[in-house]
Amino acid sequence: MATPPPRAIIVGAGITGLLLAQALKKRSIPFVIYERDPTADHRGKGWGITIHWALDALLSLLPQHIIDRLPEAYVDPEASRNGDNGNFLFFNLRTGEALWKVPPNKRIRMAREKFRRLLMEGIDIQWSHTLQDFHHSPNGVTATFTTPSNPQHSITAPLLIGADGSRSAVRRALFPGSLSANTPLPVRLLGVSTVYPAALSLTARALDPFFYQAGDPATDAFHWFSFLDSPSSNDRQGEAAAGHDCQILVSWPFRAGFLGDDEKPTEVPVGNVERVRLMKRVARGWAQPFAGIVQAIPEEAECKSIALEDWVPPLAGDRGWEAREGAGRVVLVGDAAHAMTMFRGEAANHGIVDVQVLVREVGSLLEGQDELVFERERELEEACRRYRREMVKRTRPAVLNSRQACLDAHVYERINDESPLIKRRIAVAEE
Repeated sequence: MATPPPRAIIVGAGITGLLLAQALKKRSIPFVIYERDPTADHRGKGWGITIHWALDALLSLLPQHIIDRLPEAYVDPEASRNGDNGNFLFFNLRTGEALWKVPPNKRIRMAREKFRRLLMEGIDIQWSHTLQDFHHSPNGVTATFTTPSNPQHSITAPLLIGADGSRSAVRRALFPGSLSANTPLPVRLLGVSTVYPAALSLTARALDPFFYQAGDPATDAFHWFSFLDSPSSNDRQGEAAAGHDCQILVSWPFRAGFLGDDEKPTEVPVGNVERVRLMKRVARGWAQPFAGIVQAIPEEAECKSIALEDWVPPLAGDRGWEAREGAGRVVLVGDAAHAMTMFRGEAANHGIVDVQVLVREVGSLLEGQDELVFERERELEEACRRYRREMVKRTRPAVLNSRQACLDAHVYERINDESPLIKRRIAVAEE
């Protein structure tokens, strides 16, 4: 039997792109999915992800056999099984006092890469494909890619979806020049993932079984800690099996005067050892166990610098969305559509709802006989407009709230009950 032509081209095999692939497969809608990375493990193991207000949407999109296996990606399956969702506390790093508890809700905490691998189940991903451009064609949208062995590979489908992350090539093709550029925030962040032995892990776990956040009133530095696995969910051997893989983040305001340097802001060092040493320097004077958690980072641990930046999607009526011929059937989802900082932990949740809304709007139009699908150009364009209107209305406030949460986190006196850093996570539409 001949392979049916694709009804959708997905660019990007991250969480959102793979979730879309699973949702289309569930409805028997043919698609192709392309990823610029050469292999599944090219970017390493990744960090953690919390699904809260989008949990029901996630479950509605996945086939049952994937839902049944979700616990394989849980950070702590035992805690989740016992209904322990954590307290998400905010601490004063100088006194050790717990100042705020983010209001609890139904949520699951997963290791991002384990979840991504689970979403790859049964999906044929085309690796090493970098999008060059797209153009209108009689049968829809033609996307052109380059690969190591082919300088120009083209494919056509009624719909093109950019799920290719915060520096999306699809977004750049839609919005040329500075219109597609992210907005950098005046904050620097370093992060480490390392396995801590049982004794130190349990010290952190006594604070919360999943994660905590904390601020330094003396320097305006910020600290985030989360577990990426547990003794019941890792496959390590020996003493390491009793410990936890931990994510430790330290960030600071990019301004003169930080750490007593009045001449210039503190920039991220180039070398790995120097980065770890800077994290430890920032943690001097913190109360225990916070200081000890940072000071215990091995100097040889890989220390990553994360650019804190965002992109506010233009209003849905903005001509920019459809300025190019054929762009009416090109949409963005996830970070490609609304890149936001991690300080409210909402990016993945909005990406999930993006997929839910998109499939609801275009799903029935991509089903049926090929000749019918390819004749539905106007209907499909209007469905894409409905998707954009909902997505933009929902995510513009989310990007700005996450931006404010990031800025508040690095001016300690701004942190209060009304700060987006502390307030409950919930989807709010723009008026």
